[in-house]
Amino acid sequence: MNRAMRQRVMAAMGAHSMGMAISVGIQLASLPLFLATWDAAAYGMWLLLSALPAYLAMADVGMVTAAGNRMTMALGAGDTAMASRVFQSAQMFMLFVCAVLAALALPAIWWSPWPANATLDQRMALMALTVSVLIAFAGGLSEQLFKATHRYALGTLLGNFTRLAEWAGWMLGLLLVGTFSAVALTGLAFRAVGTLLTMVVARAGEPGLQWGLRHATAATVRDMVRPAAAFMAFPLANALSFQGVTLLVGVLLGPVAVAVFSTYRTLARTAVQVTAMFSHSLWPEFSRQFGQGSLAELRQLARRSAALSAVQVLLLCAALYAIAPWLLSAWTHGKIAFDPAVVGLLIAYAAASGLSHVPRVLLMSTNQHGTLAVWTMLGGAVCVMLTAWWAPRAGLNGVGLAMLSSELLVVIACATLALRALGHGGPTRAVMP
Repeated sequence: MNRAMRQRVMAAMGAHSMGMAISVGIQLASLPLFLATWDAAAYGMWLLLSALPAYLAMADVGMVTAAGNRMTMALGAGDTAMASRVFQSAQMFMLFVCAVLAALALPAIWWSPWPANATLDQRMALMALTVSVLIAFAGGLSEQLFKATHRYALGTLLGNFTRLAEWAGWMLGLLLVGTFSAVALTGLAFRAVGTLLTMVVARAGEPGLQWGLRHATAATVRDMVRPAAAFMAFPLANALSFQGVTLLVGVLLGPVAVAVFSTYRTLARTAVQVTAMFSHSLWPEFSRQFGQGSLAELRQLARRSAALSAVQVLLLCAALYAIAPWLLSAWTHGKIAFDPAVVGLLIAYAAASGLSHVPRVLLMSTNQHGTLAVWTMLGGAVCVMLTAWWAPRAGLNGVGLAMLSSELLVVIACATLALRALGHGGPTRAVMP
């Protein structure tokens, strides 16, 4: 890893760390601020309203990420014309998707009988929140443009600051007016301004890439459909192994077990999040080297990054297990005790997950993740089935063992596929439509 690349990776990790700090800050500040103005029932309704449009965030079916990979690989190969065609084709796709969603969702929100007895204020808020999600799609394309032009850290920072600005708009509407629609509309205004500024800054980094549709082609969109659709498998697999397992624990072991399990899993996944920041910071570097055809350099970067990531996650997991008794006592005020066996299994699961991050990002950043998507879905299904079988027999120990076993299946598949990707194929096939 040369000095310039090292600086870019470190800057990206700093930007991801800032994003995590912003997320934690928003979570900690939101509850007291909302409850200072609204009662619990009103706050609960706001949570419901703001959660509904979040499902639209999956409507890009992975196209933004797939397009970002191809843009980065094309620019790495010096093919600005290809990058421009991909960028504008992605814009065409997203404009179509946003137009269809707006035409379907906004009238439905206005006229639908659900939620029951919804007020005009609540419907206006839901419409504003929906438009905010659609505007965020444009922000996603901007972040991919930053990634493709050696400015990943800047794009990540601006994306996080736009998210923070939207939340600040919510708080302004809450404190000045206090209605659902005022909160949502001021957040929408701040989101729109932040997204527009991000688009302007993103465009300044590469003269050959323009906002517009002049070079867009349907053939380029069709060529990206397969890798884009494969990206959708990962959130679906997470839904199986996270929400699915949590629901099973509740049904099979009861609500107390859910609280204990969720707390242990959150603690264990702290190490995974740190490792994820490092591996995702490598994303544009992998894409660029693959596009350049620098396979020897890519192999070296992947090997060294995987080794460094392994050291990180193993040390973090060991440290977490050592301090877990104290941390759980302080964090839960002694209400959730330390179970060495269950915590150990979940931290082992987290270690396995962390070990797969670099090879996973290598595959995803070069649009070679189709087979991995299948294995990831299979791992999620196996996790649910093993949990259903082992939880009644071994309690939370069985749940931890199910998560560890299914994750090891995915880790083996991921490592095998990454080695195959580094040893076969060529960048020309990945970049050309």
